[in-house]
Amino acid sequence: MLPYIIGFSFSVAASSFLSWVIRTLASRLNLMRPPHTHHIHEVPTPRLGGLAIYGTFLMMFLVYVIASGHGWVKAPTSLKLAKILAIGTFVLILGVVDDLVGVHPRIKLLVEGAAGLGLYAFGIRFNFFCGMHFAGSWTWVLCLAMTVAWVILICNAINLIDGVDGLAAGATMFSMVTIFIVAQGTQPGIAAATTIMAGSLLGFLIFNFNPASIFLGDSGSLFLGFMLSAFVLSEQSNAPSQNTFVNLLVPVVCFALPLTDVALSVLRRFLSGHSIFRADKEHIHHKLLNLGLSQRQVVCVLYGVSALFSSLSLFLLNRSRMSLLLVFTVLSLTIFFGLKKLRYHEFEEFLSIPQIGLQSRKVLARNIGIRKAATELQRSCDLVDIATLLKANLKQGFDGFAVMLDADAIGRIHLPHPWAGGLLEVNWKSGTEALALGLISNDGLLFGELFLYHDGSSSIVVRPDLLTELQCSISKALLNAVASDQDGVPLHSSLMNRQIQLSTEYSQ
Repeated sequence: MLPYIIGFSFSVAASSFLSWVIRTLASRLNLMRPPHTHHIHEVPTPRLGGLAIYGTFLMMFLVYVIASGHGWVKAPTSLKLAKILAIGTFVLILGVVDDLVGVHPRIKLLVEGAAGLGLYAFGIRFNFFCGMHFAGSWTWVLCLAMTVAWVILICNAINLIDGVDGLAAGATMFSMVTIFIVAQGTQPGIAAATTIMAGSLLGFLIFNFNPASIFLGDSGSLFLGFMLSAFVLSEQSNAPSQNTFVNLLVPVVCFALPLTDVALSVLRRFLSGHSIFRADKEHIHHKLLNLGLSQRQVVCVLYGVSALFSSLSLFLLNRSRMSLLLVFTVLSLTIFFGLKKLRYHEFEEFLSIPQIGLQSRKVLARNIGIRKAATELQRSCDLVDIATLLKANLKQGFDGFAVMLDADAIGRIHLPHPWAGGLLEVNWKSGTEALALGLISNDGLLFGELFLYHDGSSSIVVRPDLLTELQCSISKALLNAVASDQDGVPLHSSLMNRQIQLSTEYSQ
């Protein structure tokens, strides 16, 4: 145990020093890209933290290779780690290029797949099918597919949760506890590599915890994801075939947080009609931020979830039916109630299918867009922000929209672009028909209308309750925006002499 502790301690020190050096150089050389719209930070920040982690791991690996001559690490294991690190270097280079200039997601996917193929060629792979009763000459195809899929999955899972200061680096350390315990008895080289990686992350966290002065970046998240996936595969390649299901379940449970996030991302983007490669701000950590938690609170909550899942994975090492039942129950309940608390609109709409009947993906995407628009508008009190939210959320289900404010409502307020003369109109297709929703003030007075354009060639299916929710949300947002512009003068004061006239039409 002493060599592991020494390796961990030196890794922390080396990583801290390298993180400081790389942060300083990146800032002085301006090796930073401006933040994207899906990022939560607003100031350009160095994103090359992966170089510090890679440099620390490489240096400590060489130390362990030298120490193998003294019997601390077996030579064959050192050779296996050398193969893993060689492939990981190419993954790191991909991440560095993406951090500096950007790489298309499909290119990253191809490189990750090639890395999985490389591991399989080196014998670092899933091979438990070979010991099953149906094993045949074709089972290598299953092992190859699972190996490549696992590498791609873990790389992207770690990359997706890297959205809040210190989250990816800290959360994965809990998973390394499981990897270390499993490897300690039969894979001392992998156990040593895990302690090096954990120490590298802890040293990096000194500069990455909120408020972060350097980010992990794709260089770090992809390299970290690849190395962890390779560590697991190295353990799986030597695992006994009679426990195939449990052998696979242990790493899945310990990585349950990032795997849940990547599964949610793919499913909700599919249901919303978006590309699965499209970046957004609806990951688990974003949802927690929307609930009012600070970045540090979000990180602490997800650290706790990671620790829980890592502990559950250790219960599976007992290999009893009771342990399996306990893990499955706690895991399922945690994920179910967690998602319920986060209120993903995609799944609320998906769960409503039994009540309203089977729908096409297009109808689901339309209803999801309305749900999102209604929810986000409730927090808005700015005319420009209202226009942006409507554009972003209504594009999947309609051909365009228009908001027309009554002349009495706009007489004394400032109307910024794109509200020309009290009319906001956006079209991305040639819609020939429109749903009309009246916009009502707090006193029930009509002060404008919302028109949702659609193709008149076929009837449009929209749930009336969702339209009512959208109607109320945009009315509230506009009232807040106008009242703010009028220095607190209520909008309905200019409408007191009008009769309530509301004509809302639903076409189904």
